[in-house]
Formats: sequence, C-alpha cells, structure tokens
Amino acid sequence: MPENKQITTNFKSAEELFYNPVGGCKPDMIVEGLIPTGLTIIAGAPKSCKSWLMLRLALSVSLGEPFLGHDVKQCGVAYYALEDTDARLKCRILDIGTVPPKEMIYATSLLDPSGDFISDLEKCLDSNPGVRLVIVDTLQKIRHGDPTSNANQYACEYEELARLKEIADYRRIAIVFVHHTRKKHDSKDGNNDVLGSSAVTGTADMILILRKNRGGTDGTLSVSGRDAPDIELVMQWQHPEWQVIEEKSEEDIARENVPEIVYKVVDYLMAEGGFTGTMSALLKEIGLPHVKPHALSRALSKFHDEVLLPLGITYSSVRVSSERNYVFTVADDSCTGSDSLTDASVKLDSAYSDDAHDAYDASLL
Repeated sequence: MPENKQITTNFKSAEELFYNPVGGCKPDMIVEGLIPTGLTIIAGAPKSCKSWLMLRLALSVSLGEPFLGHDVKQCGVAYYALEDTDARLKCRILDIGTVPPKEMIYATSLLDPSGDFISDLEKCLDSNPGVRLVIVDTLQKIRHGDPTSNANQYACEYEELARLKEIADYRRIAIVFVHHTRKKHDSKDGNNDVLGSSAVTGTADMILILRKNRGGTDGTLSVSGRDAPDIELVMQWQHPEWQVIEEKSEEDIARENVPEIVYKVVDYLMAEGGFTGTMSALLKEIGLPHVKPHALSRALSKFHDEVLLPLGITYSSVRVSSERNYVFTVADDSCTGSDSLTDASVKLDSAYSDDAHDAYDASLL
C-alpha cells in the first residue's frame, strides 16, 4: 500500500521577512509616477487620442526624454500597434517630428493572430533583451475569449492578465495595455469605468484613465496604482500631442471631493474660534439656511479626520430634548482672521505635508 504523503503550504517566518532584506520590494519605474514594471492599463473612450499618447510614450522612453513632464528610465520599447498600418504609424511619427531610435521596435500585426500572444511576446523579449517596455494597442486584439459572454468573464480575464503579469514581474519589465472605457461614467470610482470585469483593474498594478471632451480639446489623465500616489493630469490636446496644463496631487484630488459647505463651516469656525448650538443655527450663521441640517452633519462627520482634525477643529454633540446641540472648538494654535478660508487651505496643505513626513519617520522605527 503506497505511503500517504502530506502536502502542506510552505509557511515562512514574518519576523525573518521583517529583519532580512528582500530584493524587488518596490517595482522599478519606467516612467516615474506613471508606468511601473508590472501591468498597466490605460483606458479611454474611442477617439480620445489614446494611440497618439502611446506613440509619444514609446518615443519618450526609447529616447530617454520626459513623458508628460515625468522622468523616464531609458530602455528598449516594443510597440504592438495592432490597430495601425505602417503608413498610418509613419504619418503619426512624422507629425510628431521625433526621429525614433533603433531601440524602439514595432509590429502592426501578429504572426499568428489566432495563436498565443504570450508565446509571441516571449520570443520578442528573448530576441530583444534591451526591451523593458511593451505597449499593446489594444488589449482586445490579443484576446480570444468571447467578449459578449458573461458566464466566465472574470475567470477568463483574470487568467489572461495574470499570465502576462507573471511575465512582467519575472522579467522586471512594464507591459502597458490600451483598453476602452464604458459609455456610462462612474463618478464615485473612476476604475469602474474600465470595460470588462473587475479582473482587469484588479490584476493591473497601475490604471490610467484618459478622458477627453468629445469635440473639444480638454482632457484629464487619472492615475491610480499600488506603488505610487494617485495623481491627475489636466491636459489639452494640441495636435499631435497631449500637453500637460496642471498636475494635481492625491491631496489636491481629495480636497476637490470635499463639499464646499465643509469649507464654509471651516471658514466660520476659524474666524469665530468655535461655535455652540444646533446645526440649523450653524447653517443660519454661515448663510445657508436652505441646507438640511442632517446633510451638514453627515458631511462634517465624513470629512472630520481629513479636513477638520488637521486644522485643530474638534466637536461633540448631545441631544437636548428634541434637538441636538453641537460644541465646536478650535485649537489655540489654529489660524484665525478674516481670511480664514484661505488660511485654512494653506494650513491644510501643511497638515497633509506633516502627515506624510510623520508617516515617513514612522517607517524608520
């Protein structure tokens, strides 16, 4: 009778992990803050000039030039321009006016469209060891599953992308897939705009969402990922390239999501040094009696930690008969004066900076 062999998961000591160095803790950045080694998805609506952006990415990285104002790590680039022809690609390069280096290679079709893209990719990488950035335009061109079938969509997409991510992680390269967004925009979570199941966004290390006003020139590039802070680039399309007008940090984006009414309360409290009374009375004091008290209560509670607390504003409440009274206090070292809203914004910037500094110091303990 054969001996039963017990197979168990190979657990390791977390203490040893903590005290001993491990290589590859953080991915290399091919484009600082935008494109790490691993898997990146850039999604946008049709005709949002995604392919123009990818051509500029390929040129910038292969030449070692900044991309959208961000430093790059110069390396070889393999550009799968699967929705273009040689003639169209040449016209676009001529429009941009940048001479591509020999380190940038491209293909407008696959040798075996019905075959395994991974096999094609690995042959490309073996033959071109200097390539560390692979751009595939578009993801759909290398897929063989039925995009209309929902029966096993998550499993299929996860398996496809997980295999490609394994290659990217093992070879320490960046693979960027161009993809499409849904027609309906999700204002709460932009990543939900990416077409497909959650496997697409869940597998990716970095997600870039390009939005362009239809018929206009204004656009944004929203960036979120595992190993870099979220940012948003406010851009303008000036043929043949996207030009960055402004770059918003994670803190800038967070502040933009704060309702204006919260800052009106901050303005009032910083000027008055505090407040005691009901929400209805507070709304009357700041000149917004039409706003419902419970809406203000909810907003102040939601943004207490990220807006009020860094400014030294705290509050408590207690029910008295049929009403709820609030007591707002402002720390002595908080800013006061007629320009309190402006001062509050400055102080909030400082608070975010201090938080980041404290987090950094804590990591050294």
